[in-house]
Parts: sequence; C-alpha cells; structure tokens
Amino acid sequence: MASPSAPPAAGPTGPGEVQQRCAELFAARGERLQRFAQRLLGADAPDGVQEVFAAACRSLPSFRGEARLTTWFHRLALRVLCAFRRRRDARAAREQPDAEAEARLSPRALAAYQQSPFDLCAREERRQRVLQALDRLSPPLREVLLLRGEGLSYGEIAEALAIPLGTVKSRMAAATVLLAEKLQRLAEDER
Repeated sequence: MASPSAPPAAGPTGPGEVQQRCAELFAARGERLQRFAQRLLGADAPDGVQEVFAAACRSLPSFRGEARLTTWFHRLALRVLCAFRRRRDARAAREQPDAEAEARLSPRALAAYQQSPFDLCAREERRQRVLQALDRLSPPLREVLLLRGEGLSYGEIAEALAIPLGTVKSRMAAATVLLAEKLQRLAEDER
C-alpha cells in the first residue's frame, strides 16, 4: 500500500483505486483534520469534515502529483472548511463567536496538571482570555495561527492557503502582535 503522503505519478484511475486512496487519506489525516475543523468551525466540525472528504474523494482522480498529497489535501481542506464557514455565517446573517470555544484548543493544551484550586482558577481565566482574543482576530490571521498550531511550517501554510510565503510571515507577525494586544486589553478590562 502506498504511503498517503507520497504523491502518486498521477491521480487514481479506477473507482476501486479512488476508494482505496480516500480510505488511506482518511486513516492518515482524519483525526488531525477533525481537530482542525473543531477549532475552525466548533460544533459544525463533523459536517465540515464530511464535506472535506467528499470533496477530496471527488477531486482525487484529478490529483496530478505536482505537490505532496498532504499539501494538496491541506489546501483542499482549508478551502472547503472556509467555504463551509462562509455559507454557515451567511445563513446566520452574521459571524457569531463559537459557544463551544473551549473545544477549539488542542487536547494537549487543555490537559490539566494537578494544581491548587487557585492556580486552576487563574489558568481557566487565562484560557478564556486567549479564546476571546482568538475569536476577535480576523479569519485570515486566525487561520495562519491555527495552521501553525497544527505543526505546519510557514512554507506549508503558504502552499495550503495558496498565498506567498511573505504574506504568511506578515500575517503571522500581525496575528501575534494583535493577539498580544487583545490579551493585554482583556487583562486590563478585568482589573
């Protein structure tokens, strides 16, 4: 069985081969995609993931192997999830902050180590401030932070978003500065 990250010479040709490659892609990237979709879409993540894999299976026969399969998949997933979010927000007639923002953080970030109740309370307050600050970032800035949080390099983010590397770097710098400013303002407002 071919590695899902190694690009084939050309896209799968027969229905059985497409189905096999889709199953490999889901096995290799499904869990990571679900976490990313959860952070981007909140409660609507399962529907977004389903759309991504439907689109991937439809598009896989046209995969030319000019990029790594994982890069192609990240780009497709981001495009489908962002389109899903725009449709969802348009239906709601406005962008709404996610009521389940807690689920948008990685499990590792949420893993709690044993501390005193006062430390736990302070950590929870910091986490809420970070979530509020992330929710207030524009989607392009939030996307680069989330992709970087998924472990993608700047180059991979540029490929996934189909933007120049310099744009990724400038968005990351702007996102970092804005996130820090928003966190500072939130901390000051709570005093």
